Amino acid sequence: MQVNIPTRPRAGELVLLAMALLLLMELVYAMHWSETGYRPHAVLRVAVPGHEWMQGAPAHLGRGFEQELLDAYCRENGLAWKRLTPKSWNEAWAMLERGEADVVIALGSTPPKALAASVAAGPAYASFKPVIVHNDRRFGVRTDCELCEQPILVSANADLRAALRDQGKALDCAPSAVVGDGLDIVPLLDTLDGNEARFALVDEGRFRMWQPFYHRIRTSRTLPASIAYRWYWDARERPVAESLAAFWERMDKSPALADLYDKYFGFLPEEADPFELAHLLRTVGTRLPRYGATIARAAAENGIDPLLLVAVLYQESRFDPGAVSKTGVRGMMQLTADTARLLGVDRNDPRQSILGGARYLRMLHDAQDDPGLDDDTRWLFALAAYNQGPGHLNDAVALARRLGGAGTSWRELKDAFPKLAWERWYKDARHGYTRGFEAVAFVENIRYYHYILHGLRELDRPEAQMLAAVYDGPEGETARARLAAAPAAAPGPAGPDVATVR
Repeated sequence: MQVNIPTRPRAGELVLLAMALLLLMELVYAMHWSETGYRPHAVLRVAVPGHEWMQGAPAHLGRGFEQELLDAYCRENGLAWKRLTPKSWNEAWAMLERGEADVVIALGSTPPKALAASVAAGPAYASFKPVIVHNDRRFGVRTDCELCEQPILVSANADLRAALRDQGKALDCAPSAVVGDGLDIVPLLDTLDGNEARFALVDEGRFRMWQPFYHRIRTSRTLPASIAYRWYWDARERPVAESLAAFWERMDKSPALADLYDKYFGFLPEEADPFELAHLLRTVGTRLPRYGATIARAAAENGIDPLLLVAVLYQESRFDPGAVSKTGVRGMMQLTADTARLLGVDRNDPRQSILGGARYLRMLHDAQDDPGLDDDTRWLFALAAYNQGPGHLNDAVALARRLGGAGTSWRELKDAFPKLAWERWYKDARHGYTRGFEAVAFVENIRYYHYILHGLRELDRPEAQMLAAVYDGPEGETARARLAAAPAAAPGPAGPDVATVR
């Protein structure tokens, strides 16, 4: 009787079997993504002209709102995304129609009517009014007639021009729109800032990001139209369309979307205060150079962004070494006597105050050990603890969780912290009453100043020269090296044009 004894497959056979399985998986994956043809690379092609929401400009404190949304979608679907940069919205819509793009991120634009049948729309996750702005050296809109008598600069955005036409119809006149060559808001604001025109029409979402760097430009009139931000995609590509629709069904009005919005825009005021901006520039310009080397050293030793430390110093004391608050905290970093004793510093000595305050801020950051916190949020929590104490921060986190949140986002704490000033809420808190509304104002102000300081430096404005003291020299080089190695400063998954999400 002959017995067939099974033998192990040879190594070469295993390799061939593995290759066959990989080819089969790739074929199935390709068929999933296209019913009409084979897509060799699982890359989402995204068409969007230059825009602050995409690029994180004018102060790059993150990858950008839209880039993080794309990262989230691609993580869920095992994809990478590639950015296409059309020169106009018309070109973007044409790319979608020809099948050269899968998504158009229509930041304040809508597709032509001819595309309506083949395009699917996501929810409007943001909506802004068109605003007419003017230089404060000239009068704003004083009468309705001036909207038709004066030329108004408008970017090459069809929805903004339509809003202006509709306003003209309501006034029974024809506004004179001077359309710019491109989509960028900056040339319009530069023209107004140079007092070369009286009015420009922009959407308030973009203007809010740029106004801190054009403090002479003010809102003059808000139009009743609405400019929506949303994604559009090719409805003919069913698998992609279905996955995008499912993503936005989950994302729309979700805590994750609200947290992302707060990260990039939650600290921006509806209207910048020009006097506050002027005071910030003047104070930092005259007092920062004296302490620049100390700030650079403190930032380097503790892995803190030097400009964040500058923002804290401005918020705390306006760089006044003799500053004393009504609660008894003193010095440049407004340390309590107990905290100064713990740190072993003289809080009335400006340099010791800066070095000690930075070390304490780092200690508070490192004490945030919840794995659900990202590094940016740790710094915000640390700032709140710096203002009201770590015990009250823990009470606010606990209250945020009682209110149904995760206690891991600053947006949740912005709601919970002020409640701790009311007996209904603080009676059950471990550390009792606290001025939680002050903690929120403290953190939001620092976020705003930090944004302005970063923007001045990245835009290479003349005022940015005053910030060189915290970056130049040996201390500044050390600070840059430490920041480059810090997790919060790590670059995104890829460059600005292609992002791979694993």
